[in-house]
Amino acid sequence: MSGFDSLFNADDAGDADDATKRPKSLRRRAASRLAAGQTLFQCWASKKDPTQIVPEFKAHFLPQLLKEFEIASIDEGHYTKIVFGATADAAEIDQAIQPLLKDDWTIERLGEVERSVIRAAFIEFRDTPNIPARTVITEYTAIADSCGGDSNFVNAILDRFSRNYRSVEMSERK
Repeated sequence: MSGFDSLFNADDAGDADDATKRPKSLRRRAASRLAAGQTLFQCWASKKDPTQIVPEFKAHFLPQLLKEFEIASIDEGHYTKIVFGATADAAEIDQAIQPLLKDDWTIERLGEVERSVIRAAFIEFRDTPNIPARTVITEYTAIADSCGGDSNFVNAILDRFSRNYRSVEMSERK
């Protein structure tokens, strides 16, 4: 099993059997999130538009991701919404992130793994109210961790985001 165990398994165990695997629909969505985060990072690293990176990602990296998650395909609509939404709305997202940072921090100071993951999660908070905020936080925190990002930082920012974008949902949680 890979470093994506918490996205793959229901109980976060390392060697899952069929009884502990998450349902395929959830694995497809989790794989879409991971793929989106990786694609956004590649856009930044290569200084290329997502219209160029998405086909490259699908050709070179997606087959291994599908194998890791034991699925035939990702949730294509979800992946596309996240990648193109986060790219198109990057300035808006960054403006929303800035007040959540400590006084001496700026957007430019964030690592790109963290920025890519937070931008992707923002799209889900804003555009997919049917997905629980806790799911978004948990999955993107795991993605940040598996990609070498600061998962504690990402968790804290996403928790603050959720309280802004899903205030009713988050206030009901005890």
